[in-house]
Amino acid sequence: MINRPEGFFYIIFLCVYIIFFTNCASGNEKEVNKKVGKKEFSRRVLSYDEQIAALKRMEPVLPIKDAHITTFDGQLPNAPRKYRGGFHEGFDFYNGFCGVRIEKGTPVLAIADGEVVRADTNYTEIEAEKRKMLLKEAHSLGFTPDSTLDILRGRQVWLDHGSGIVTRYCHLSAIPAGLKGKVRKGDVLGFVGGSGTKSKVPHLHFEIRLGKDFLEKNKTPSEIREIMKEIFKK
Repeated sequence: MINRPEGFFYIIFLCVYIIFFTNCASGNEKEVNKKVGKKEFSRRVLSYDEQIAALKRMEPVLPIKDAHITTFDGQLPNAPRKYRGGFHEGFDFYNGFCGVRIEKGTPVLAIADGEVVRADTNYTEIEAEKRKMLLKEAHSLGFTPDSTLDILRGRQVWLDHGSGIVTRYCHLSAIPAGLKGKVRKGDVLGFVGGSGTKSKVPHLHFEIRLGKDFLEKNKTPSEIREIMKEIFKK
């Protein structure tokens, strides 16, 4: 049992102890919140103009050496794909439309420095019946689900360039063994093929993703060509 004087001082000590450590904890929490705030700010989503500016600073090259953007509007983003109730989300590089010969095995290049975040080295081709079923389902839905689009792109390599910018290289016939980690502009990421397609006609499907959207979504062919000239200087 605590006598009166000792009990009084004990209570005072206990109150001071609680106040001191409560303030310390509060201060630590504020400091953590400040750090989290800074971290969240550093991860903020860049605007379209900021991402385009970031792309230009990379001084990118097109993924097929000496090629230019296709002369056919149907191979540009937003071109309708009625057979699957959707639209095109990237740029196709076919022989006869891009200024250079493109065939199975043509090297596909990294447009800028980046990090490999996907490389389908163990790709298995989709069966014809499954592909037909997925297309029929997409057509009935009136849009193509992302999971279906991913299958239709065939063998792929994705690069993360920072600033919310990711590039995708699709329908590849092969990918170099051990492709991973950092790559430099112009490095070979794979080879042109027809994986994921019905016809198997060799071509490269190339996408530039800005956050959740593809480059030049809802833009006209002339607007798309203009911004590509600004970015790639071609």
